[in-house]
Amino acid sequence: MAKIPLASVKRNRFRITFDTVLKLNILHLIAACAAGATVFMLLREARGRSLPPGRLFAALPFALATAMLLLAMQSPDTRQPLLWLAGLAVGTAVGVGRGLFLKLQLDRMYSRLRLPHARDGLWAACLLAASTVAAFGASLAGLTNPIPEVGATSAVAACAGYLGGRAATLWRRSLTAPHSTLHHLSS
Repeated sequence: MAKIPLASVKRNRFRITFDTVLKLNILHLIAACAAGATVFMLLREARGRSLPPGRLFAALPFALATAMLLLAMQSPDTRQPLLWLAGLAVGTAVGVGRGLFLKLQLDRMYSRLRLPHARDGLWAACLLAASTVAAFGASLAGLTNPIPEVGATSAVAACAGYLGGRAATLWRRSLTAPHSTLHHLSS
């Protein structure tokens, strides 16, 4: 049995690590930042603080950007746009249903609303970020089975659809909601 020199083994390990780093590109960074921005935008709402009605849509562009970037970064032979659209549609339907049943307090004098006990948006954003990391891990692992990456990308699309459906429904409900005086509006 021939002995392999230690320097050769170290060089091969470095080459494997370097190849993995080369698989990362600027789109991965943009998708990760967009997922983080989605979580950040929903923190105020999750704390039960008042916010203007338009702020319901603040996280949506970042969530949709993350979902579209993950779909675009998949290799063309494993890309499943119909599964991605199905995830987006199911997420939107579930988000609309959740938006119909969330408690909504609206102060018409200051045009502010509060969603008490509404941490579901933050949970969806955290699931979006975790699924983004899972999709990155699946693509970096170089698996022959594309199901983990496709599943994670569809989960990100479902989370983005959930946030969009929920925000649109809550905004629509805020147009006809009764007045409720909110205290501590500056917090």
